[in-house]
Amino acid sequence: MPGGILRKGSLLIPSGYTDHLYIICCDPVFYPKKTKTCFLAVNISSLKLDIPYDRTCILNCGDHPFIRHPSFVFYGRADIFGSVTVEQHMAAGDIKIHEPCGDSVFDRILSGFDISPHVTLEIRNFYKKYCIN
Repeated sequence: MPGGILRKGSLLIPSGYTDHLYIICCDPVFYPKKTKTCFLAVNISSLKLDIPYDRTCILNCGDHPFIRHPSFVFYGRADIFGSVTVEQHMAAGDIKIHEPCGDSVFDRILSGFDISPHVTLEIRNFYKKYCIN
């Protein structure tokens, strides 16, 4: 799929035997703390009722083409990624670009950064500085 690291985009990042969906929360920006260009992305995980999960933002089939089961935004796994490193993994075929997130779903995901108790201070600060327009 054509494209790159862009706000509202999504990435499939391998973890174990499967790919995990990450939503890109901002365009890449220079992040002085890491002295490189970075972006914030958050993990989307399938909901398993017998395992505790963050209830801040629940996503369902139709909210994103990759989502096939009720899922939750895993704010505790949000991370600040180095753009160059991710681009290298994309070029190697390890990380794949997926379809972008729709506006209303993206807004719901971003709103959760202010609500979820699982957002770390570094992630919340990055979100407030670089993801809010």
